[in-house]
Amino acid sequence: MTSNDPGPLVQRLVLGAELRELRESHGLSADEAAAALGWYRNKISKIETGESKLSDKDAHALVELYGAAAKSTDKVLALAKEARRKIPPARVPDWAKKYVNLEANASEIKLFFGDSIPGMLQTREYARELLSASVVVPSMDVDEMAESRERRSARFFSDSSPMLWVVLGEEAIRRRVGGRDVHRAQLEQLRSLAELDHVTVQVIPLESGAHAGLGIAFTLLHLEHANSSIAYIESLTSSDYLSRPQHTRAYSLVFDRLRVAALSGRDTLSLINREIAALG
Repeated sequence: MTSNDPGPLVQRLVLGAELRELRESHGLSADEAAAALGWYRNKISKIETGESKLSDKDAHALVELYGAAAKSTDKVLALAKEARRKIPPARVPDWAKKYVNLEANASEIKLFFGDSIPGMLQTREYARELLSASVVVPSMDVDEMAESRERRSARFFSDSSPMLWVVLGEEAIRRRVGGRDVHRAQLEQLRSLAELDHVTVQVIPLESGAHAGLGIAFTLLHLEHANSSIAYIESLTSSDYLSRPQHTRAYSLVFDRLRVAALSGRDTLSLINREIAALG
């Protein structure tokens, strides 16, 4: 998948947005469309939110139901084909492969992590330390996965980087992962990122007390290609992708409140610099 190729996952979201527009233009609800085609109730919704692939047969049925013009029909059929493509797997756990592809195509990314530096911002050595401590990552995969995280981090220093907003808990800055050199190098990279025009990094001080993100970590991805936003939540052995508006609005509200509770970008840089200096 090249930088000009959004990949099948994003194409699925674009396809869903196109079909939703056609359905609404035809004056049908999702339930009415499903009933007209004899499909189960949630099938239309799953297609429109990119949760389900679309066969050529079903694509033809939808464009016929919606009375789509020839140009729209060709676009839907082409998108449905692209969305069924397979791409080489990323060096991440199986349940996170979808996320990495979405991340690579996001035009804006918002991250909140309370106690560690997020994977996409990690140096290779910092990532290796965290992955080595994991109970679900095989030791034989640690080095390749650490290299993958470093490559993902390098993207933010390129001209094609998305807008990036990061809110961290103070513990993420203070917690010593690896030796002094590993921790210092990670903070130096974080500082370099924070100095970029398209990146904002803020830290919530421990002394600020309770805040809206306690006990959770999440990522908000905005995909301009698909005019779609997704909240991504990862646990030890699985992950959730929430794209329905009520979910993404809730996580966006939490992120906005976290930014208000956090130090300013300038004060955050001062905190990072003090921690780097303390490491010698």
